[in-house]
Amino acid sequence: MSKTPNKQSLLGKAPARKKTPQKRKPQPSTQRPQTNNANAQTLDDKCKHTKPKKGLFITLAVIAVIILAFPKPTLLTYKKLGMVSESIYWPGVFGKGAMLIDSNLHPQLDSKRKSLYLCSDLQKPQSCQKYQVIADNGLFAAIGSYF
Repeated sequence: MSKTPNKQSLLGKAPARKKTPQKRKPQPSTQRPQTNNANAQTLDDKCKHTKPKKGLFITLAVIAVIILAFPKPTLLTYKKLGMVSESIYWPGVFGKGAMLIDSNLHPQLDSKRKSLYLCSDLQKPQSCQKYQVIADNGLFAAIGSYF
């Protein structure tokens, strides 16, 4: 009948491939490899420098976002009836969780009116005391006061 094609197995004999003659590459002069090597080195250097710079930029961007997004403590100077006090005020995240470092009271700062309300219970407005804010120093004053 008809002849079936020979199947090749992985472990069996396979027909030999035809050898094609390889093209001979001309021998480059001594100056040519140096320029090629120099070009290759500059390309490698460019590739090596772009990745660390990109990683460094991303790292700095993440740090900047963290610094801007998270609240920063300030040193508040406030008074009532001639008594002046200084405390480190932490504004909390998005206005919730505000606290004075050295107090168990719940602060509510009104920076427009320069008023600080210290409440023992947030549900009862009668428990709040109003203080006048004299100075609102920044982050570095708060760090210096803490240490």
